[in-house]
Amino acid sequence: MQLPKGYIIIREEDILLLHQQVMEMQRQIEELQNRLNKNSSNSHKPPSSDGLKKKVHNSREKSGKKQGAQKGHEGKSLLMTETPDTIITHKVEGYCQCGKSLNRLETTNIQRRQVIDLVDKFVEITEHQIEIKSCACGLVHSGEEGQYIPIQYGERIKGLSVYLNQYQYIPYDRQRELFKDCFGITISHGALVDANKKCFENLSEQEIQIKEALISSPVIHNDETGIRCEKKTKWIHTSSTDEFTYYSIHEKRGREAINDIGILPDYKGISIHDRYSSYDDYSCKHGLCNAHLLRDLKGLYEEDAKPWAKKMISFLVNAKREKDAGRIKKKRREIMLAEYHKILKSGSKAEPPDETVSVIKRGRKKKTKSRLLLNVFINRYEDILRFIFNPLVPFDNNLAERDLRMVKLKQKISGCFRTKFGSQIFCRIRSYISTIRKQGYSVLDALQLAIENNPINFA
Repeated sequence: MQLPKGYIIIREEDILLLHQQVMEMQRQIEELQNRLNKNSSNSHKPPSSDGLKKKVHNSREKSGKKQGAQKGHEGKSLLMTETPDTIITHKVEGYCQCGKSLNRLETTNIQRRQVIDLVDKFVEITEHQIEIKSCACGLVHSGEEGQYIPIQYGERIKGLSVYLNQYQYIPYDRQRELFKDCFGITISHGALVDANKKCFENLSEQEIQIKEALISSPVIHNDETGIRCEKKTKWIHTSSTDEFTYYSIHEKRGREAINDIGILPDYKGISIHDRYSSYDDYSCKHGLCNAHLLRDLKGLYEEDAKPWAKKMISFLVNAKREKDAGRIKKKRREIMLAEYHKILKSGSKAEPPDETVSVIKRGRKKKTKSRLLLNVFINRYEDILRFIFNPLVPFDNNLAERDLRMVKLKQKISGCFRTKFGSQIFCRIRSYISTIRKQGYSVLDALQLAIENNPINFA
């Protein structure tokens, strides 16, 4: 049969192929649209990537209270000291309107008023005059033994230099301006660098003590973040508790780096972390960060409107609230565990086990994102719910996140580390600073002790 001019034959195979191509393009469009909808509240993207136009909705529920201090809030104000440095008495002098001399009257009351201000001169220069005496026998005696240095900076100035650079992240050039403007001191760039190096060298024992304390802790938090060093992407790893923090930089992110650091290979407690697979290779018990899981659930619900994801969000948020209030007892745990598995059962019924893959592609069928996340909740329910059964286990890994925030702040200010030695100085001194802050010590005083080679002992 001859077809009229202009007609073409479309085979059934061609229609199927075109249909599959359209389905594939629709899938790609949905994937790209989902990427545009991701932000820091429904994915693992950092808040800095949200920009100014995206309106981010967090998982917090509104309490209905007004902003600011609530009724009955105990306010705080400046308190007077009982030992002021200087007392200025404002005497009552002259004559009263009746003609009596006020100088002879007895003082009936004293009104106190204190002003807190900076002194005009911050720097104190101490001169050491060393006597030299010569004996008739020819020996020369000195009033002080040791190396003769005509002029040098004191340990307090060196400690302040380390404080400004490693704690407040003030660069060397701005430090020099600060010392000149505030203290009248012209300090060299080399002196500031040497202060950091000296502090680093004197804290080698403290670094070992912090690692040993972490290894013996019942619960530790672990995380890592990338940073540029020597024009390459390297990784700063952190392990921490409420009292100790340890930082270390390494070329690798995974198991090789964790083994070289030497904390998790010997650790027997509970390690809190995100779902990075390298942490699962160690024989300790594990606790997953539920804050990460909440973001994954929120993204899944916003993109695909999965009912089980919404139910699991409510379950985890309520579980955290009960954990914080101390209301989770043995019977309540059993009820919560049954509710958890009930949500997973409903999700398993609604989720297809495998994704239908186009005939254009070959190979193993892949699971949907929803099914993959559901499998995490099914297979790792003990690690997810460990905070319910163990009072020492927290709901999330926010402690490690807060400790790493200082690394990201350093990155935003300086951009990178030019040398590996500079990054090692940063990690060791920051480990010491974070630890002494958690333990309630003065950072400046502790750094001065480190400069004096008498740092705080953590053993």
